[in-house]
Amino acid sequence: MATEEEIQRLKRIRHELAAIGPDLTIHADGNQLCLCAADPMDGEIAPIAILLPGIDITLQNFLVHSVAQQRFLVALLDRCARARQELASRLRQQEERRQLTRANLCAIKCQKDQAFRRYLIECHDMPEAVDTERVKVKVRSLLAIQSMAQLDEDPAAAARWDDLTKDFNRWRRM
Repeated sequence: MATEEEIQRLKRIRHELAAIGPDLTIHADGNQLCLCAADPMDGEIAPIAILLPGIDITLQNFLVHSVAQQRFLVALLDRCARARQELASRLRQQEERRQLTRANLCAIKCQKDQAFRRYLIECHDMPEAVDTERVKVKVRSLLAIQSMAQLDEDPAAAARWDDLTKDFNRWRRM
């Protein structure tokens, strides 16, 4: 994360870039090279610096493109910040989905997990042709609970659910 000083420095850079206007250019004026900028108010191009004779072309290019380069870097920084925020949001959503309560997980298993149904049939004498409600009744009976909400409220019931799911996972691996 950025320090307060870095945040303030970035604000100043953004402010200065907004005030500068369009990119810089080089104009030859007789024997002199002038670094020029457009006036943000009227757009008229005016010299802002004289480049000494013999200045290296690499340095000339650096000076001319410095404003555009800073704009590019600030835009890139903004894109990275947005991508980081989107990634953090997706990770939070995944974590929220991952943190389903035991009661929710149990209900999902009872409703949608055909392997779990097969496990109950083979290992816990559940009749073969049963609907979701009968699966839930069987699980509540196995766990000695009246309601699936107890899986989130009663540590002993939660432990029994954890043991049942471990046994199911072992059965499934075999």
